[in-house]
Amino acid sequence: MDWSIHVSNAAEVRSGLSALEPASFDSGSKLAPVVQLTQRLIYELFGPIAFSRCAYGNEFCEHLIPSPDQLEAVVTAARDREIGLTLLTPYVTDAGIDLLRPLFEVLSANGESEVVFNDWGVLNLLRREFSGLKPVQGRLMNKSLRDPRVTGVYAASDAPAPALVSLRRSNLDCASYTGFLSGLGVESVEVDNLPQGVDLSFAENGVKASAYVPFGFISTSRICMAAGIHYDKRDKFQPGAPCHHECQTHLLEYAYTNTPFENRDQKFYLKGNSYFYVHTEAMLRGLFEQARAGLIDRIVFQPQLPMTWERA
Repeated sequence: MDWSIHVSNAAEVRSGLSALEPASFDSGSKLAPVVQLTQRLIYELFGPIAFSRCAYGNEFCEHLIPSPDQLEAVVTAARDREIGLTLLTPYVTDAGIDLLRPLFEVLSANGESEVVFNDWGVLNLLRREFSGLKPVQGRLMNKSLRDPRVTGVYAASDAPAPALVSLRRSNLDCASYTGFLSGLGVESVEVDNLPQGVDLSFAENGVKASAYVPFGFISTSRICMAAGIHYDKRDKFQPGAPCHHECQTHLLEYAYTNTPFENRDQKFYLKGNSYFYVHTEAMLRGLFEQARAGLIDRIVFQPQLPMTWERA
């Protein structure tokens, strides 16, 4: 199994990628505990690890797409460290497609790389113009229930077993769908570690799975609360509102206090246009056991919420 780390810039790649050192990345006071928990469990269950790949880019917002120069710097740093590179891309408008094309040109000029797509149009662009790049289906295209306010309840021992089996599955458990992906040249997919657990039995059919820790996404949208923070009430929450990267300085923590279940005070987070949950120790141990059983091809460690952006 491979280990990958999500980096924000070339300097992090050059720094040595010592993700198991708690001071290596600034996760913020709210999120540092789950990052440190993940680091501890990785060391406990796998011992010292070495990252053979880095992931760079953003899956959730086209306003956070890096520049070609920034990508070139990361490509150079990854090559110097002799590790692989995966470029993460979000769902995009036509303008976003125009931003991605020069990035794919950078990757094509520097050898073989992976590109994670979360938009069918991006996959179409890769297939038409950049056939040397390896497409990987992103986790945003997995159709599964992922609301931690409810789905985690079904992981309890007294929950109905048939419901749990159903909630752990996704479109990836449909053989005709994975066959469709294979026909498009997609051999690998990315998944989230769901609050109710995730069924990875599709990996037995040859589909390679990468899983992210310790953050999972709940939902994402073209409408951004952070971008609208300066606007009048009637102008807030409009798609396509001008973005000044307010998400880089604002993090909202939600506490689910009116639940009818026992998960009262469960926290989840809004960063920019996307909601995220954090993994519990039980969720991490469950995923790592699946990794040790050979169901996961790669684990992607994200020491920060995956919404970072580097000013050009």
